[in-house]
Amino acid sequence: MKFEITYGTHTGTLKDAFNRKFPFLRIEFFNKPHEAGEATPELNRVHDNVMLGNITGALKEGFIHISADDTVAALEHNFQEQFGLPVQVFRKQKNVWIETTRTDSLTLGEQNEKGKEASQPEVHSVPGDRYLEDGQY
Repeated sequence: MKFEITYGTHTGTLKDAFNRKFPFLRIEFFNKPHEAGEATPELNRVHDNVMLGNITGALKEGFIHISADDTVAALEHNFQEQFGLPVQVFRKQKNVWIETTRTDSLTLGEQNEKGKEASQPEVHSVPGDRYLEDGQY
C-alpha cells in the first residue's frame, strides 16, 4: 500500500486508509516524537482534522510504502525519519485500543492478527452442548 504524504493531507484521511488495510490496528499522530518502546502522552495526540503540515511545522512531503511485513518499529521510525511525523500504532483488544510499545518488533500483519484474535467473542461451552459450524445442518 502506498500513501502520499503532503502538507494538505488530513490525519483522519491517512488513518482511515491505514485502518481499511489493517482493521484491528490504527495509527495515531502526535506532536512530539517518542523513543523506541515508549508510550506517548495522550495530551500530545493530534486530532483527525489536522493537516499533516501543521503537526510539527517541518513536514517532508513524499510517499511511504506500508506492507504487512513491516514491523511496527520500522513504520514508526520511517514516519519520523522520512517525514518528521511522530506516530504510534495501536492494536484493538476487545473494546479498547492499546499502544503496541512492548510488541513493536512484530510485523503489522502479526499485530493485526493478534488484534483479530483478541477481539473475537468468547464462547462459553456447556458440557453436552453441540456447536455447529456455519453452513452445517
